Amino acid sequence: MSILKIEDLTFSYGQGGRNIFQGFSTSFEAGTVYAVVGKSGAGKTTLLSLLAALTKPTGGKILVNDKNIFDSDTYRYRCSDVGIVFQNYNLLPKLNAVENVMLSMDISEKEYSNKTQYAVDLLKKMGLEDYDIFRPILQLSGGQQQRVAIARAISYDPAIILADEPTGNLDSRTEQDILNIFQNLAHRDGKCVIIVTHSAEVASAVDKTITIESLKYGTVEAEDVTGGADGGGQTDDPDLMESMAGIDAGVWDFQYKKQPEA
Repeated sequence: MSILKIEDLTFSYGQGGRNIFQGFSTSFEAGTVYAVVGKSGAGKTTLLSLLAALTKPTGGKILVNDKNIFDSDTYRYRCSDVGIVFQNYNLLPKLNAVENVMLSMDISEKEYSNKTQYAVDLLKKMGLEDYDIFRPILQLSGGQQQRVAIARAISYDPAIILADEPTGNLDSRTEQDILNIFQNLAHRDGKCVIIVTHSAEVASAVDKTITIESLKYGTVEAEDVTGGADGGGQTDDPDLMESMAGIDAGVWDFQYKKQPEA
């Protein structure tokens, strides 16, 4: 069953700007892990930004449970329906792992019987040991920080997880551990997980792949995995990254604070 649908989507950077997408449609199902692949600059990060309602499309619709996300409060949408996982973790360094997760819980305004215990249990579920949970973030390894970032993203139980190169800074063994977490979130917990990646290993291990070039125009269905991705490098559309200047330094503004409507 499709939880997320894109209908006749169009996007370009400003009037007369570079056209990224032109009238394409596709859908994503719950309980499935997707890999979005394509060369650098093709628009992969732009797609995630659109799905997260951080960028508004020029035309068309993005539907979650058959409701256009841009017809309602996009801030509330980001705080309840979608979780975002960044390549560079974007955790607050002055907080420990539990505090980072609890901050996300506070912003969501969901009710929890015991926030601290919920955060601790969630971090343990992600594979952190007791002695790491209350350590300063900068004392944790890259793999541990990414586990905290995933826990933060799912702490308010969103149905959709968007991950931008979540294993790009990790070694191959840790990459597999993180991929296992995403697979469990989809297959065990019923989440829709969408991963932008340059990793052939990630792309070959997910349920379905979408090649971004084929998404630009027309109606496209995600394909069952038959092979890897396209080579290395960093995710990123230069135009989009320019429009999101300061993302690493101001992640909480980027992810959670109310964004001005276009």
